[in-house]
Amino acid sequence: MFLCLYFANTIIPLSNEQLMIINKGLKFIPPCQSHFLSNKPIEKIIEREYKRLYDENVKNLTDYTFPTTDTRAKEYFLAIKTLLKQLYMKPIPNKIARHARYLSRMIKSMQRQLRKANITVGQTDKSKLFFFIDAQEYEEKIKNYMNKTNAYQEITSGICPLADNLHLVILLLDHLLERKDITNEQYKKMYPNLKTLELAHIYFNLKVHKPDISVRPIVASINAPARLVSSFLDQLLTPIYNYVTKDITFINGIDVVRKLKEYQQQGYLTSTTLFVIFDVADLYTMIPRDGAIAALTRFCENNAINGKIGILKISTIIQLACVVLDTNSFAYKDKYYRQIKGGAMGSPFTMVLANIYMLEWEQKLIQHQKIHNGIYGRYIDDVFMTSNLTKEEILKLLDETTKTDSNIKITTTISQSLDYLDVTIENNNGNLKTCIYHKSASEPYILPYSSDHPRHVHMNILNNAVVRAARMCSTVEDFDLERLSTEMILLVNGYPPKFIQQHMKNFFIKYNAMNVWTELNSESYQHLHHELLYKPTRREQKVQLET
Repeated sequence: MFLCLYFANTIIPLSNEQLMIINKGLKFIPPCQSHFLSNKPIEKIIEREYKRLYDENVKNLTDYTFPTTDTRAKEYFLAIKTLLKQLYMKPIPNKIARHARYLSRMIKSMQRQLRKANITVGQTDKSKLFFFIDAQEYEEKIKNYMNKTNAYQEITSGICPLADNLHLVILLLDHLLERKDITNEQYKKMYPNLKTLELAHIYFNLKVHKPDISVRPIVASINAPARLVSSFLDQLLTPIYNYVTKDITFINGIDVVRKLKEYQQQGYLTSTTLFVIFDVADLYTMIPRDGAIAALTRFCENNAINGKIGILKISTIIQLACVVLDTNSFAYKDKYYRQIKGGAMGSPFTMVLANIYMLEWEQKLIQHQKIHNGIYGRYIDDVFMTSNLTKEEILKLLDETTKTDSNIKITTTISQSLDYLDVTIENNNGNLKTCIYHKSASEPYILPYSSDHPRHVHMNILNNAVVRAARMCSTVEDFDLERLSTEMILLVNGYPPKFIQQHMKNFFIKYNAMNVWTELNSESYQHLHHELLYKPTRREQKVQLET
């Protein structure tokens, strides 16, 4: 049973033994990688790891104006180097060494076999699965996507655009600094790191959760010239956007369940209430450049204080946004391309820009839902609504909305029972029922017990799975099914039965809910469900801090 693999009409030239190794998943860490999977001497690995830790810590110390020449800092760095040497030079037990050598040989063998068979391996979109696909078929899907979106233009001169992009970014930053439109600190924050500078490259994840198995482009631009400008704009605008849209943005499936509970308590859920979901196609690549900049300008004007966002003039923000979009270039298959529509997925600024563009488009729907006491919420490109209109009336409303912008294409589902994010939502004759929705493309996957992770990571996986089930499932029966399913998946992934039982017991003791486990007590479960449902998640706490 291969839980972490997706085969796209492909015959894989690997043995079951090899597939079982790959089946351990993307997060699996083979033991002793530095000894067997790296061809560098241990001394070089130690030096590289020390430099990474040193650079990160120096940055933190500098941020807090703590001198690195301080005796305590020197002692700290010496202790790190000593510890690294001890850990890397420590002899490996024979049993672990044999297993590590075996995994190393198998991994290298698989790499050779897959290359020989011309098979592409990658990560599926929105999941932890590996995909295997014939390289030619994969390239055909990419070509079809690029032709369909018309978002990319080949740079026919064949000249790498890196130097020109760098020039554009530095020219703008110098100009803004000279005019005192940005501070010295902001200038330094956005100035490209010339030591690590490189042109972005693009790769494509398979969207196996879609019927046609298309691709999603990811532009790896972490060292691109405008990357730091993109990050700066994201950090500047995202908190404002989150605050403005806090009532119409879903953070996660738990947020959806909470809003539905409130909707039911207020008496708006009837036996005829319909649920509506729609997905915006190719959100990041469908946005017209001029339209996005215009929407951004209006957003800034509406949320500015004395004509400024923070200490920046709106015109400055627009100039920075333009340079991010103008330098969206990347390499792919020995060719250079420029993105001429939308933003690069992988660039921090792209999401907030797309969200701002969508915010204008969805205003009519938002206002309609307010008037009719319906829920409206969006998670990136997935929208959920409730409605007491007929199906025909809902479709008419959506059709009128989509006509306002030809760039936005949606796929709609209307029903009294549907799946949204990771929640299955059902209107059972006016009674709300929710439980966890398991996407076939991404679940079930749990980090194998044999992975070289600290043991508390495995413990947290179990605890988080049960907490999630208690939050999402409205009935004790559905919760118990999730608990049993979690136990089975843990067992399949090598978790010892004693480990599972002990930590499962700890969970129920912690929340004073042992009779939920032993008796399926419905009343106790409702207390547990309510307590955990309204307990803020870590992500929600982070968003609250940002807003």
